[in-house]
Amino acid sequence: MFPVLWMAYSSLRPASAIAGGITWDTAFSGLSFDAYSRLFAGTGFEHYLVNSIVMCLAGTAVTVVVSALAGFALSRYAFRVKKLVMLLLVATQLLPFVVLVTPVYLFFAELGLLNSYVGIVIVYVAMTLPLAVLLMTGFFNSVPRTLDEAARVDGASTLTVISRIIAPLTWPGIVTVAVTAFISMWEEFLFAQVFLTSDSLKTVQVGLAGLFGEYGTDWGVVMAASVIAALPTIVLFSLLQRRLVAGVAAGAIKE
Repeated sequence: MFPVLWMAYSSLRPASAIAGGITWDTAFSGLSFDAYSRLFAGTGFEHYLVNSIVMCLAGTAVTVVVSALAGFALSRYAFRVKKLVMLLLVATQLLPFVVLVTPVYLFFAELGLLNSYVGIVIVYVAMTLPLAVLLMTGFFNSVPRTLDEAARVDGASTLTVISRIIAPLTWPGIVTVAVTAFISMWEEFLFAQVFLTSDSLKTVQVGLAGLFGEYGTDWGVVMAASVIAALPTIVLFSLLQRRLVAGVAAGAIKE
């Protein structure tokens, strides 16, 4: 926690004192929110924050829905290429995303998806979906199939079984997938840097990198932006810690 606390502390110190030494007499003198005022006054960081929130929420919603449907299929149905599909999902985690930047960029350029919310959301979903499907499959495997069969006897459809029978029982697991996907999207930098060249579409991570100047850097503003960029992940873990732990435990047990 020390680097995080030091980051928050540095964001409150005067710009001239950040690079200087600290004594007991000067440790808490001159603290203010001036760096935050400078951050939102002339950098457009609030727009980057809104962009990241919109893109990550949209991508997380799509990832959760698609991974739930795919996880249900892999958990409940038997088909010839099931093992191959599972193997491919695992194999995608072995491939570094940096090697995909150029081909995906050229492909999206042909489709006109560069510099758009839709394009970056598709990239985010593609990045997080394989792991989300694997996690969802494990969570659904922990639910006895007898519940599905009982619901189908009563006339429930597949979507009804997923939404009203399985989803409530695997809610901690769904929260785990959603939080994992959101954090991965929130912290993503490479694709956002390459695909979003318009200043009005930049994300928080790209905007934060842009605060470092070639000949000089306002470290107070950088620290303030870093604190704001870290807040969503800290808040998510603080609010959903119990459900995350329960979700991990649920995905590790098969009944």
